[in-house]
Amino acid sequence: MTDETMNHRTRVGQERRLKMRNRLIESALTVFASKGADASVIDDVISAAGVSRGTFYNYFKTNAELVAAIGETLSNELVDLIEGRVAEMDDPQEILATGLRLFLHTARACPSFAQFLWRAGFNISAAGHLIYQYLPAHIMGAMQGENFRVKDVNTGIEVMVGIMLAAIFGLSVRTPEDDYPERMVCHTLLAFGVPESDAKRLVSLRLPTIEFPVDSLLQRIMQTGDH
Repeated sequence: MTDETMNHRTRVGQERRLKMRNRLIESALTVFASKGADASVIDDVISAAGVSRGTFYNYFKTNAELVAAIGETLSNELVDLIEGRVAEMDDPQEILATGLRLFLHTARACPSFAQFLWRAGFNISAAGHLIYQYLPAHIMGAMQGENFRVKDVNTGIEVMVGIMLAAIFGLSVRTPEDDYPERMVCHTLLAFGVPESDAKRLVSLRLPTIEFPVDSLLQRIMQTGDH
């Protein structure tokens, strides 16, 4: 067997596994939409996906793992879309402020999204989370300015994600005022030493719009009717 044949088989196997994982996540999202994010849905997901119990457990061992996977997948979809909108901006602080506001406004518009994110805890330990791909460069860029003070990039990520996760929890249990995302992002910037006048200006900039692809999980969850 040639190396090319082995590589092809490996690639096909990986693609097949990813498709099955996505199939399970999509089925789970449908079930959760009718039963709620707190429900135990393993049996229902197995039935909805049309797979064996063994197949399911090859991917997820517990209901909590499944919820975390949904939260991470939804978050990654949104982070990728946000990055596409803010990448054309030049000011790193403006990029951070705009990106965080877009994230929180989406969570505010869809409580189910916020609930999955809160239960997943952003799955912060997962190396596959896109915050590790995008945030470091933006924080490093902001650190080049005089009024954005943090010891290092990792600390910046942890502080930022911690505040955002607390905001997500608030959005998952109540419907705050319209300007809640702006207030939380403003306080996030203040925590990094950004002067109040600059922080208020950054959170008052016009927000770009985000188009959710029709085949995305984000689009599906936004259509569940809970927002």
